[in-house]
Amino acid sequence: MKYIKIICGLLMIATLAGCSKFLDREIESNYKEEDVFVNYDRIQQAGFGVYAFLYNRFGFSRIQNAMLASASDEADHAEPTADIHKFNTGTWNAVSNPEDCWAHFYQGIRRANLFLEKSVDYKQIIYRDTTDPANKATYEANVQDIAWLRAEVRVLRALYYFELIKRYGGVPIVDRTSYTDEELTQKPRSTFDSCVNYIVRECDEAFPELKDTWVGFSSEKWRGRITKGVALALKARTLLYAASPLHNPSNDLSKWAAAAEAAHKVIELGRYALHNNYQGLFRLGNGADGNPEVIFAIQAGASNTFERLNYPVGYTQGGQGSTSPSQNLVDAYEMKTTGMMINEPGSGYDPANPYANRDPRLGYSILTNNVTFKGRPVEPWVGGLDGLGKLRATTTGYYLRKFVDESLNLEQNTSSVHVWILFRYAEVLLNYAEAMNEAYGPEVTQGYCMTAKMAVDLVRQRPGVAMPVLPPGLSQEEMRERIRNERRVELAFEEHRFFDVRRWKIASITENMPIMAMRIEKKSDGTFDYKVVKAEDRIFYNKMYLYPIPEVEVLKSKGALQQNPEW
Repeated sequence: MKYIKIICGLLMIATLAGCSKFLDREIESNYKEEDVFVNYDRIQQAGFGVYAFLYNRFGFSRIQNAMLASASDEADHAEPTADIHKFNTGTWNAVSNPEDCWAHFYQGIRRANLFLEKSVDYKQIIYRDTTDPANKATYEANVQDIAWLRAEVRVLRALYYFELIKRYGGVPIVDRTSYTDEELTQKPRSTFDSCVNYIVRECDEAFPELKDTWVGFSSEKWRGRITKGVALALKARTLLYAASPLHNPSNDLSKWAAAAEAAHKVIELGRYALHNNYQGLFRLGNGADGNPEVIFAIQAGASNTFERLNYPVGYTQGGQGSTSPSQNLVDAYEMKTTGMMINEPGSGYDPANPYANRDPRLGYSILTNNVTFKGRPVEPWVGGLDGLGKLRATTTGYYLRKFVDESLNLEQNTSSVHVWILFRYAEVLLNYAEAMNEAYGPEVTQGYCMTAKMAVDLVRQRPGVAMPVLPPGLSQEEMRERIRNERRVELAFEEHRFFDVRRWKIASITENMPIMAMRIEKKSDGTFDYKVVKAEDRIFYNKMYLYPIPEVEVLKSKGALQQNPEW
């Protein structure tokens, strides 16, 4: 892929491998900082460079070929020596964190600050650069584009701060480039609530300057840019985290009310809707192609790496089966006809036929025994082509289906574009439902367009899923558990569960439970025996609710940067 390469002093603004369409430009030369903010093209490219910090920090197999799902009760990673297992054994610390992203996001924040400071006089810079002042239309279009881009960069900076605080808690707010090295290294942490207020203010102030949509605008190069909906969705997610038990121990209901109001702002835009194909949703594109559910996504270049890592191992095309979904997660999918959990009396669950009549999202997300994949049934049973005894075979009896492009031929090295969705409408509805339930209860509108129950029911009744609506009359506590389970199945493998159980302060329960598996044996008559067994034990310490700040940063601060408790 082509890439932007602009040197700002010693700092490089660059897209990473697999850049998205709107970053697909190339500049042959490197530039010093004073040579960057001199004309429209270079200012635009410097702004696009801030988007680069989205890459390699979200989704797919980014932690030594593992998904973050394998550091939660969603899955196990089949490679036993991978760094991801440090999360599960408690053998990580302030020096060795498999997902340390402190420096990465602060570098992105620094690039955003630099762009915003150096592009303040963009109208005059662009005017000076105009070779034909009479070309008013070109000048006005360029001015408008940089105005949009400046607002987009503010939202990106806010997003990078959110990614920091959801991992580390309160962090130093660095909002300019003029700090001395000593000032930077000795800048203390702001409180979590102060950081939340900063993120919310950035989203609010950027909102009026953002574009409504990039669908159908100009050309492919504009696809994937931030819109008004992204700013609102980020604000809503941030306020939901701020209202959650980890950061709201007194259960201040006004915080839940603020989160509900913010999520409703996304809903009332009227721009987004649930897609009618849950499985296809994750293979369709970044939203600029008309996918109504996608609010913001990262579009990578064409590849087959994810398929090589996650196809079942018995296929001749070289699958490695890295992500093994857990029985813990499989058990969370309800029965289709009754809408009941499998362990509830009268649910209709048959242990001898455990995948029959289940929530369709189970089959869309997970490869279970004997389902057809790439022209043959999957064989995760003992002695099967994809079962125990094979190198890198599933450790749980399951393989990943979500995100996987089944059409690729790895022997011929065919590839396809992959898209990681950062914000989608179903999450907004579930954010709204959670906040509304906590603030007002399950079936109160509070003047909004829907209750908590109505929002969950919309997600459950997506065409192609069509799960029964939740029963009326649930208590707040009952609705809370249903919403949490709905998030678990709807958002499976999308990097929500890992953080959800932390913000809910239930990780000390869920992440200390063993990962369970299904041991499957094929009988002589062609039927199967199913037995739930333990795959591995997991360890979670209370200090792990937050990441440790990298030790090098704490040492450089000479005591100004306080480490998180117990680290």
